[in-house]
Amino acid sequence: MYEIVICDDTESDLLQLKMAVEKSKHYDMSSMNIHTFNSGMSFLEDMKLNTDLILIDMQMKMMNGFETIMELRKKNQTAVVCFCSAVVTPQTEHFEVSPYRYILKNESKERIAKTIDDLLVEMKRRKQQKTLEVVSDGKASLIPVNDILYIEKAKHGCTIVLSANSAIKPEDGKITSREKLAVLEEELKEEGFAIPHSSYLVNIKRITSISNDEIFMEGDQRISVSRSCKENFHHEFSKFFGKKYRRG
Repeated sequence: MYEIVICDDTESDLLQLKMAVEKSKHYDMSSMNIHTFNSGMSFLEDMKLNTDLILIDMQMKMMNGFETIMELRKKNQTAVVCFCSAVVTPQTEHFEVSPYRYILKNESKERIAKTIDDLLVEMKRRKQQKTLEVVSDGKASLIPVNDILYIEKAKHGCTIVLSANSAIKPEDGKITSREKLAVLEEELKEEGFAIPHSSYLVNIKRITSISNDEIFMEGDQRISVSRSCKENFHHEFSKFFGKKYRRG
């Protein structure tokens, strides 16, 4: 099921947004649930980790839309976010939480309908992506698998290194997790990940070039291919792309 949230402290606006979603050609009552809230606090108190789409008013009292989404992003980085407002225009700080669209409430019904169509299409696209649930600093987070460059073994778990264009923006581009590398290898082996070295699990799709004993990841990160892992790693690489490749 897709979980759609509409959060607005003006009842008439909330109902209009709900009706606009229900009228979309991409809305399917049998596979989509709509949840409505009249404050950011009430949403967060009932927040589900699997929220897929949220349309939220920017100017709610007590806790505004941006503050609410800041809290949401601590647990859910994949939800499609749409800020709604009668007057507020996008600010630089808003992009910290990766909003997908903005709706101005005084826009034409046709334009709002087009935006909602786009939101539902993006929601479906993201839902189809494989995500990895990890625990970091005592909090569970969902990470899109395609955003991962590689995972490195650490003393107490592992470090997940994300791509530069990831929607998730940790300060140094890394997330520390208590999961063991071997556990993540098992979970990701069908997603195009392979072990080039006992300390690394890499996303094959993010490799930019490869030689017999070294690989280059996006961002010019170099990782050695160990002798013990070499044969199996090159086999997995070749199998993933479905064709032979030339090794230098």
